[in-house]
Amino acid sequence: MHRHFLSAELRGRPARTLTGAISFAIGLALFLSLQAYGNGYREAARTPLTEIGTDIVAQREGDRPDAFEGVVFPHSAAPISADEVEKIRRVEGVEEVGRALFLWSFQNDDLVVALGVDPATGTGPGRLRAGVREGRFLTAGDSGAAVVDLSYAEQKKIRVGGSVTVDGRDHTVVGLVDSSRAGQIANANVYIPLPDAQDMSTRAGLTKPADVNMVFVTSRPSRSSAVAKDMKSLLGEDGLITTPQSFDKVLGPTFGLIDRLGLLVGVAALLVAAAGLARTVMSNLAERRRDVAVLRAVGWSRRSVTSQLTAETTAVTLLGLGLGVLVAGAVTWALSRTQVTVPVPWELSPTPHFLPGGARRLSLTVPLDASLGPAMIAVAAVVSLGTAGLVSVIAARRAAGIKPMEAWRA
Repeated sequence: MHRHFLSAELRGRPARTLTGAISFAIGLALFLSLQAYGNGYREAARTPLTEIGTDIVAQREGDRPDAFEGVVFPHSAAPISADEVEKIRRVEGVEEVGRALFLWSFQNDDLVVALGVDPATGTGPGRLRAGVREGRFLTAGDSGAAVVDLSYAEQKKIRVGGSVTVDGRDHTVVGLVDSSRAGQIANANVYIPLPDAQDMSTRAGLTKPADVNMVFVTSRPSRSSAVAKDMKSLLGEDGLITTPQSFDKVLGPTFGLIDRLGLLVGVAALLVAAAGLARTVMSNLAERRRDVAVLRAVGWSRRSVTSQLTAETTAVTLLGLGLGVLVAGAVTWALSRTQVTVPVPWELSPTPHFLPGGARRLSLTVPLDASLGPAMIAVAAVVSLGTAGLVSVIAARRAAGIKPMEAWRA
């Protein structure tokens, strides 16, 4: 390969060089942008669990309450025994387990949604400590204390140092917290120590003293799927296991259609770009029959001609690859400035259906974390260079077989 000849050829025909590179770059940019959009949407869907520092949430399906009086459990939050929690701890791949007790307290024509929290663990609602806006969060050993959701406190005129009643018992308010920092999972009005919540549910005859009804698990990434399956097996058919992948289903069939369509359109765009590159190379070859004939006449071997033309095609492809990545990067940056709303399944933050307006549907608005991953760019580069190599070798071999006298006569 002669580098000065390669440089002269590319610079001497700028329109042809740029046309080939830009046409390839457009298809490549469309492919990368669509994949970045799909990946960003999937990452956004996983945010609710990420916000509470957990990989898996375990619950159990139960019966609807017979009466809405005193302390009751939503039907998606039936008891999970202490023995079952210990078995979950021993599942291979489980790193940390957080426990909580979700309950509704009906009192004086009012409803208080309460969550018993174990502040000793950083998995699950214990992460709410980062959302404290006034006062402090619960600490190990607290009893009769409560942290109140900020919006609920404003509605009920509750202040730090005051009190809030849960199941007829006054709890001293030690802090106000922005509960949206917990990804809207196990969202409650009042957060109390786990032992206090367990005592309420035991007195109501709902659980044994050490039972809970929500379990938050962090696991080794390589074992997450297996851990979720093992937990489902432990809890039985009525077990409700929520993983990051569960939110793909929550987004509904529209996202699935967009995701699949994005992949198909992206691949089609890449194939069209590759076909355009092949057409450009073959067209250029037809225009350069005389050039190739001259090279062969002055002593260039077939191998030299093949190497030279392959280098030219590869250079155009690399230029298109670079332009495509730059354009896709700009599109991805623009996408990352948008936001997406992720609905939270009712069972993760249940509210009574009979309230005015029906059950409250919670959602989380997060940035669309679109990004170009190295693996994605690597795939595009491999496809690009593979296509360029295949096309250029076929074309160059045809060109190298041209006989000088035939080319000049034509």
